[in-house]
Amino acid sequence: MRRTLRSVLLAPGFLPVSVLLLCLCLSLSAHAATALPFRVGPPSRWVKPLPIPPDSRPKAAGDDETSVAWLLTDKQVRVSGPSREQYVHAARKVLSPQGIERVTDIQIRFDPTYQKLTVHGIWRIRDGRREDVFQASEARVIQQETELQNRLYNGTLSVVPFLRDVRVGDTVEVAYSLAGANPVFGGRFSDAVVAGQPFPVVHFAYRLLWPEGRGRTLFIRDFAAPGLSRSESMLDGEREIVLERRDVPSVRSEDHVPGWQPVYPWVQLSEYKDWNDVARWASSLFQVPTRSKALEQEVRRLAKEPTPEARFLAALRFVQDEVRYLGIEMGPNSHQPHPPDEVLQRRFGDCKDKSLLLVALLKGLGIDARPALVNTDLTQLLDGWRPTSTAFDHAIVHATVAGRELWVDPTSTLERGGLDSYEPPPYGRALIVAPGTTALSVIPAPTLKEPSVFVDETYVAKDRDGPATLDVVTTRTGESANSMRRMLASTSLSELSRYYVNYYAKKDAKITVEKPMTVDDDTAKNVLVLHEHYRIEDFWSSDGRRDFSAHTLREYLTEPSYSRRAFPLEVRHPVFARHRITLKSSEPLPGGKEHSAVDDPAFRFEADTRADGKTVVLDYRYRSLADSVPPERIAEYVKAVRTTDDHRGYYVQLGSRPARRASRAPSGDADTLLLGVITTCLVLWFVIAQGGPLELWRKGRAWGRRRAFARKFDADHRGDSAGSAIPITSPQELLSTLGRLRCACGASSEAPRDSLRHETIVLGDRHLTLVQWQCPACARARRAYFEDKGSRAA
Repeated sequence: MRRTLRSVLLAPGFLPVSVLLLCLCLSLSAHAATALPFRVGPPSRWVKPLPIPPDSRPKAAGDDETSVAWLLTDKQVRVSGPSREQYVHAARKVLSPQGIERVTDIQIRFDPTYQKLTVHGIWRIRDGRREDVFQASEARVIQQETELQNRLYNGTLSVVPFLRDVRVGDTVEVAYSLAGANPVFGGRFSDAVVAGQPFPVVHFAYRLLWPEGRGRTLFIRDFAAPGLSRSESMLDGEREIVLERRDVPSVRSEDHVPGWQPVYPWVQLSEYKDWNDVARWASSLFQVPTRSKALEQEVRRLAKEPTPEARFLAALRFVQDEVRYLGIEMGPNSHQPHPPDEVLQRRFGDCKDKSLLLVALLKGLGIDARPALVNTDLTQLLDGWRPTSTAFDHAIVHATVAGRELWVDPTSTLERGGLDSYEPPPYGRALIVAPGTTALSVIPAPTLKEPSVFVDETYVAKDRDGPATLDVVTTRTGESANSMRRMLASTSLSELSRYYVNYYAKKDAKITVEKPMTVDDDTAKNVLVLHEHYRIEDFWSSDGRRDFSAHTLREYLTEPSYSRRAFPLEVRHPVFARHRITLKSSEPLPGGKEHSAVDDPAFRFEADTRADGKTVVLDYRYRSLADSVPPERIAEYVKAVRTTDDHRGYYVQLGSRPARRASRAPSGDADTLLLGVITTCLVLWFVIAQGGPLELWRKGRAWGRRRAFARKFDADHRGDSAGSAIPITSPQELLSTLGRLRCACGASSEAPRDSLRHETIVLGDRHLTLVQWQCPACARARRAYFEDKGSRAA
């Protein structure tokens, strides 16, 4: 029979209540201490702690840190049987008040489902005195889901200590160990040793104890780590491998580096001997079980479709659109999918879950299908990797339907169209999950034979002093139609219309919507068409002039922030876009035809101008030719982009321009008269060489139109709309890019960070950040859109 706490405290013959309360508090405190999901103690005996080097190295020009000096980064790993233990040791010195926040922002992350954390200590070194400042009772353990924005939950915990009294000049040293390995890898070992960082490091070290001679082979591959020393020896029956690098220079970041381009030097360690080894491991995880009653019922429903193609598309659309993307990736489920029955019942799952569910449905329909592992960033870089299970961050499906090979992504929603026009996902390389797979497969890149985005603008200006109308028809096909369809699924048509009219209002303040926006969506052909109708007051300027621009193409033709580069420049590919502008006027317009083209290894740009009577047609086309530009051709690429500035716009001038009076040659001596005669002869020769006065006048007028337009856009327009949002991969890149954006006044000075206003904007699947500030030079209101391009995890 259980006794309550109150009955025990009041029972005769027991100790006084105050004594018991004291004991109870001590007991609860001890219980709270033991309830922490980590322990505090010394490192294991096999660990060899390294001393902290002094910050006395000679710094290269431009390679010094202004707020923090990294003195030591040390990682030691011991592999024992199916498990592993790793020791982490780091030391950083505070150089400025801004560095205090960076040094004290410590988060020790671990997965409690298979890892045990031991904190050895956090020390503050001041004036040669080393003091342990870690208080376990003051540390907080939080479940900080770092991938929550991607709808992924992994249960990782973070120990966050709160350090007191850290000052400029202090060195903060951290040491902890993690014991345990994710059982999903079956005891197989792999690791990536990054031997360079965005900051300089005085001493970098990595040490591995490997169970040599126990039927386990370790493969090592070095990826461009100059100055990295490697030594090996035997220690108590274990193979000791030590990698070290001193006075490590920082790796300077650049914008728009392709994901397949390695930036930081690193060394790869892997126990897998080939890709078949990895494929057999993955096959053990992606097992298609015997169909349940619910799964069988779904297969029967899909089997009612008349053809294999229709059945395949019905199964794909079901998994894409009716099973929402949500991942619970705790422990083994970081790489092992949940059973299809469970996913079907929940109606949610991550990429692995949805891929296995789709494979189960397709197999039930008699269609050959396999899961496939991909990396959303690395693509062809995987060709040079040692085989490893950690090479992939996403899962898709490979299927064969009526003799046609298909690669489909079950996480992509609202895809439409038939298999003839289906575009494979842009992942480059894939490992088909099958016991017989021996190599990576190449995913073919999609080819665009026609523009996937076609913006057709028609201006009708019947009266020089009256309003004009603007009709915009935007036709999207393929993946561009899918993206717009996803946006419309989460953004109302009225809100999208409001955004578009405000986009045009940047140029025409007196623009209004004449008729509501409409959408025509041909899902069978995957063609989506938007119709916009506007009315514009004060269409012509006071002197009868109007500028036109191919603004749709601006986002593809931007100069990189870094033109003197060490790494390739990423270019959006494949892209085929067209922008046509038609002006119908009540007054005669200058006639003629003109064609211009700009060719670059990465793109081709074409512009056609046709003017006839009272109609002018401007037709612009952009087509990407490669996904990157090598560093040695950046100057050529930038020159080509700048050349397109003279061709991406046009202006129309109503009426005739007043003729300029020819100035008389001043009377003077014979030398002046002779100079005038020679100059006149040269001018006449030039006019004749250009095809005569009329042809020269036409060329000069066309050049003047283009150049006058180009000057209006000399300021940096990247990010001025959601359509031209600047891609970034980190908050640091956002801040550094802001400092380089050029204002209309010509200034590009960095605004104070406390003056920046941030706003999160969601447009369909796109998550944007709008930053607003004032130009420090001219106080002009500025704003820029940024889009996070971080990779999606599996």
